[in-house]
Amino acid sequence: MNLINGLKAVYYTSLLYLRVLFSLMTPGTAIWNLFQNRKGKINLISRDLICDSETLISLPKCGKPLDGFTNALCPFLPTFLLDNDQYWKQRRDAFSIANSIINQRILENSFEFKLESKKGNILWDIFEIIAKISFQLVFNRMPTEDEFNDIYPGLLDINKIIKRFTSKPDLQARQALYDRTLILIKQNENDFVFHDSKEFYTMNEIHQVSSIAEDFLTTISVQCTDLVCHMLLLYSKYPNDFHDNIENSIHETLRLYPLTDLWTRQPYGKQRGWIASVVQLNRNGWTQPDEFISQRWDTNDHPPLMSWGFDIRRCPAQKLATGVSQLVFENILRGGDFWIRPARNFEHERTFPYGCQVCIGYGEIPSDANSWTFDGKFRMQCRRWLCEKLRMIDQNELN
Repeated sequence: MNLINGLKAVYYTSLLYLRVLFSLMTPGTAIWNLFQNRKGKINLISRDLICDSETLISLPKCGKPLDGFTNALCPFLPTFLLDNDQYWKQRRDAFSIANSIINQRILENSFEFKLESKKGNILWDIFEIIAKISFQLVFNRMPTEDEFNDIYPGLLDINKIIKRFTSKPDLQARQALYDRTLILIKQNENDFVFHDSKEFYTMNEIHQVSSIAEDFLTTISVQCTDLVCHMLLLYSKYPNDFHDNIENSIHETLRLYPLTDLWTRQPYGKQRGWIASVVQLNRNGWTQPDEFISQRWDTNDHPPLMSWGFDIRRCPAQKLATGVSQLVFENILRGGDFWIRPARNFEHERTFPYGCQVCIGYGEIPSDANSWTFDGKFRMQCRRWLCEKLRMIDQNELN
């Protein structure tokens, strides 16, 4: 790197760090805010910033993970964080077995739940509903009270760190999740997704438990909750789009609000390490990139949707996640004359740092539904700023 390029790298790195440090934006959103429709690569001090999907897809093929290890998921080992080795291949094979069974259960099973009328944060209400559904999909039955009391606090703690509600994991809650998952695996009930899978039971304990607790229970609960909440918020503005074409509307929701903020990859071969903002990848090169326009998916004349990864690291749970999310979303709307109004001071962001502050109900809309505000926003902003920075350090997001 010559002197001029070195100075540019220092400048762009400093610019990015300062924007992230002195704002409430996630790194991915800050990158989009700074560099918008820039094409190609931007050299940072220690790695490259990939700005558009075409440049990303043209990179040399590599099996390395797109994320770094984080305390958000300990003590579990998610498949997406494993290197391209024997364990990763075993886990991917196991996931494929269960994935096909679960997708069939989504179509065949009935799921009984109702999102009650409420004024306030519905994020955790939906999260609890989907946590129970995730258990039902894996074990083909509802959890007992004791089982759910062991499992749910661990799932909740993982999501709170991901959402920047806290920065330190509750290891006791996670151990209870681990222990209960191990008990369920050993019971090997007839309807357990891996009941007849010799491949699953040849894996060692940590990979068996992580496969169930993280790859399925956590992933379904966290990602589908986010997607459903994003869909509901957008439905409040664009109800006809969702009624007319739910598939297009899901694509557009994921384009605007991807379920991941950043992808990072360590150096490999002669390639420098790189980072990419999934927010930028999903908006760069699009017409009216910040607007919800579901009709844009009626044609293929647009960049690809990058929310599910790419190359060998493309997420295999796309059909599962969208299937569960659509099931929950449509079930809520079937409640009869459903309506939703976000709080007047609520800002719709990718990570839900304030939760999902809305007024929802069925039937007649109360007069104050469009004018109410939620309390504690400044306190939430302070907590969010602190936890955001601690998470960046924990995950080495910009190093």
